[in-house]
Amino acid sequence: MLDRFPMPLQLVTGPPNSGRAGHVRRGLLEDLDRDPVLVLPNVDDVYAFERELCEGGAVLGATVTTLGGLFRMVAAATGAPPGPELTPAQRLGAVSRAIGELRGRLGPLGRSARRPGFAPALERLLDELQAAGLEPAEVEAAAATLEGSAYLADVAALFSGYAAVRDGLGMADVHGVAREAIDSLRASPDSWRARPLFLYGFDDLTPMQLELIEVLAAATEVTVALPFEPGNRPLESRVGPLLTSLREIGVGSTLETPADPANTDSPLLFHLERGFGSAEPGRRAPEGSLRILRSAGERGEAESIGLEVARLLAAGCRPEEVAIVLRDPGRRGPLIARVLESYGVPVALEAELPAGTTAVGGALIALLDAELGEGTAADLLRYMRGPSGVSARRVDWFERELRRRRVEDAAAALRAWKQRHGELPGDVASVREAAGEPRRLAGLVAGLAVEMASRQPDALESSAAAAISSALSDRAELEGLEPEPAHLSRAVAEVSVRVWSGPVEGRVRIADPYRLRAGRFDHVFVASLQDGEFPRRDRGADPFLSERQRQSLGLPPRRDTEAEERYLFHAALALPRKSLFLSYRDSDENGGAEPRSPFLDDVRRLIEPGPVAGEPDPTEGGLTISRDLAQVVHRVGEAPSEDELARAVAAHGRAAEPASLLAVAAPPPEAAERAEARLVSARAVEAASRAPGPITNPAVLESLAAVPAYGGTTLEGFETCSYLWFVSHELSPQPLDPVPDPLLQGGLMHEALERLYRERPGGDALPRPASLAAWTARAAEIVEEVAQERRIGGQPGEIAMRRRVEGLVRRFLAEEAGRDPAGFEPWLLEAKFGDSEESEKPDLELDGWRLHGAIDRVDRAADGRALVLDYKLSSSVTSLAKLEERGKLQLQLYVSALERLWGVEAVGGLYHPMRGGSDRHPRGLYLEEAREDLASYAPVGTDAVDRDRFSSELAYARRRGGEIVSRMRAGDIRRDPGPREGLRGHDVCPAYCRFAPICRRDRAPVEPLEEEDER
Repeated sequence: MLDRFPMPLQLVTGPPNSGRAGHVRRGLLEDLDRDPVLVLPNVDDVYAFERELCEGGAVLGATVTTLGGLFRMVAAATGAPPGPELTPAQRLGAVSRAIGELRGRLGPLGRSARRPGFAPALERLLDELQAAGLEPAEVEAAAATLEGSAYLADVAALFSGYAAVRDGLGMADVHGVAREAIDSLRASPDSWRARPLFLYGFDDLTPMQLELIEVLAAATEVTVALPFEPGNRPLESRVGPLLTSLREIGVGSTLETPADPANTDSPLLFHLERGFGSAEPGRRAPEGSLRILRSAGERGEAESIGLEVARLLAAGCRPEEVAIVLRDPGRRGPLIARVLESYGVPVALEAELPAGTTAVGGALIALLDAELGEGTAADLLRYMRGPSGVSARRVDWFERELRRRRVEDAAAALRAWKQRHGELPGDVASVREAAGEPRRLAGLVAGLAVEMASRQPDALESSAAAAISSALSDRAELEGLEPEPAHLSRAVAEVSVRVWSGPVEGRVRIADPYRLRAGRFDHVFVASLQDGEFPRRDRGADPFLSERQRQSLGLPPRRDTEAEERYLFHAALALPRKSLFLSYRDSDENGGAEPRSPFLDDVRRLIEPGPVAGEPDPTEGGLTISRDLAQVVHRVGEAPSEDELARAVAAHGRAAEPASLLAVAAPPPEAAERAEARLVSARAVEAASRAPGPITNPAVLESLAAVPAYGGTTLEGFETCSYLWFVSHELSPQPLDPVPDPLLQGGLMHEALERLYRERPGGDALPRPASLAAWTARAAEIVEEVAQERRIGGQPGEIAMRRRVEGLVRRFLAEEAGRDPAGFEPWLLEAKFGDSEESEKPDLELDGWRLHGAIDRVDRAADGRALVLDYKLSSSVTSLAKLEERGKLQLQLYVSALERLWGVEAVGGLYHPMRGGSDRHPRGLYLEEAREDLASYAPVGTDAVDRDRFSSELAYARRRGGEIVSRMRAGDIRRDPGPREGLRGHDVCPAYCRFAPICRRDRAPVEPLEEEDER
């Protein structure tokens, strides 16, 4: 029974799970005849408490509400019911209008006021100022005494401007309602009728809320239950200031409730909550109530959590007894919610998302930018890729056309679409026509949002369309709050969409610690425990006010970030009764390492035996459930849905374990048969397996074996990684972008050099000092001709590219002019061999396979010896020592082709770098005996070899090429990146590979080798 205290304000303090809620409940029931009021932090807590109160039957004579509801109750009781009140969208519109009216007169904030996001940030500042009971005149007066008064004067002017807009509309806001309620109650305390008041679950109150409690404490008994315990550092840092403020009001008595282990089923979980943040925490042996989930990638973490939730529900747990805690549910929650819903788990994601992060909102913003703003072709494409009614295939080809034509302007892109396909679906054409009619425009945009949501059958998208439509309608109701056409996309972007707004009963809750801290659950997942995410790091100073300015205005100081994060994690530890899952990612989707939260180490230190520095931790290993990048499907016995069961069977076949979570959670016995019947082809089996090969499809193997000849770059691509080669070369995905600049630039340079050396300006085979001017002038002309033929040069970047090629060729010719006039001279240019009509020679027949290709250039001496040259558009090229390590074969194979097909003696092959400084040198391999004859090429001495080594290098390339061809024909495709430069002994994926999301190979950081001086 809650004791009566001699003074009105009464405190009940104690740590989490100490029975404070029970004291409040009993006190509320004892005072039913006096119509008591219980105030809780949010609506979901209200619903949950009401359900608990009514478990034994209906309860009459009590009200459970939030603080916002309490203010309105007080206003109604005192005879001052709130009048017309600005909706959130209208309030933001009033702030935006005030900014627009003052934009030209602002000082230090003038530039910021023109940027997107300024209005919501200012609205949050005004909310804090008003919640502290401040008025514009008080801020303006403070500006005259503070440092940076011009800056604060801007804030005061904006505050005054908003108040003027609000009052001019004849409206109030939530803070005006609160102020009216407090003043009315102070003037007439008896109007409250001495109804007892209870507050539970709060750890912070604004100055205006504290003022209301002070006034109510003079009119009736007020009981405040706080999570506080002396010596508990997380609670002291967070709740201590509130406790001090309440004591300043005047406290009659305080009831301290001790921690009660009976409120938590698991002794270990009780120990973790008590030990976290304690000065002398102690240790306890691990047991099954604590699990650590280690995952690779965000999707992997979501699936890992989903599997454990499915297990709990299959074991009979009710969904509402499971909670998933996220520090930022708006960022991480949607993916987890989608995964759970795909498993058939009902979810309530309690988060507000910016409208732009939804498909409907993002597409609508893109359309408005393209039609009414300074939009680009990318904006139009972003709209079309949303629920616009345009098929994805058609958009793919349209995007490919725009990118390859390098169309960047939205209007030009829209013209191109209309020429080919006509008008876009929906009433898009009317948007630009209605630009001068704000209300009509807002109605059109709202209609488009609803239309797009109808094409996207998803609750979130419907909520987004409703929120956008409601916000625009709210602003259109009041004259002058309609967004300007050019700023309409910004107004849509500022709309917040509440993902779930219904009852949470029967659903797994996903929310942040603030929202869940007043509740209890049987099973709790604390997810995304990454350093920088939970705990967050300090994101910098307040965008408006310095600490000194806040103090002078009477605002509370900013919370210490580290202390706040520790408090929130402690609150999460206090939530579970039976089990706790701590989830983190050790890598991203591409295998890059991600740091885990230090809170995991804090928890580990509470478990015995303690970890030993520098040694593997078997205790944590025994608590950890791991899911790596390669684990793309569940085991058959753990499949949580029909779709997942189909994938599992496709990947693993019928396992020995016949049951699955699906069979437990969804009893129909035909579920497994239905899932197995959905297997469609061997390709699906192959795509779902943990490893990408080897290929076993006879048709594919037949196609691979039928290849008549192979190119050197093809062999090198397979040597780099067979999986990368198969996807890029055989599956041949069509890129949307135009040819990358380096390839475009390289092709331009190669063709220009070929034409130039075939023409031989001035008659010489090489440029000489006397003919260099003629060569250089003609080179510039040829580069221009080739660029025009290839349609290069219409865009600023292409013009710069053409000039770069001109400069590289000019420098190369100058270097060539300094070569020994009695040495090697160009003989073959773009020497092709193969079965094409342009080829000078046939394929090179080797041991069981054939080679084709095109040699950039072959220089020949007067005695018939020849040198292979391969132009490379880079500043450094591969040396002899690195040929095998980098998987280079083409240069050696071309030397063999030169000898066998053209019948000449080869003295070497060199990669010639076209970029870089004056210290660049050709690299590759050449005969030591030809060193003096090749001196004018300036090769590096360590690339010279004797005849035996020269022959063995060529033989190795031919043999290695044959081995690669055998693997290709056998379909031996694996995730097998070869050792890379500077990483000897390690299989490291090349940095340019973009297939990591489908390859899903784990990638670990490695130590680079020290640079070797090869000269």
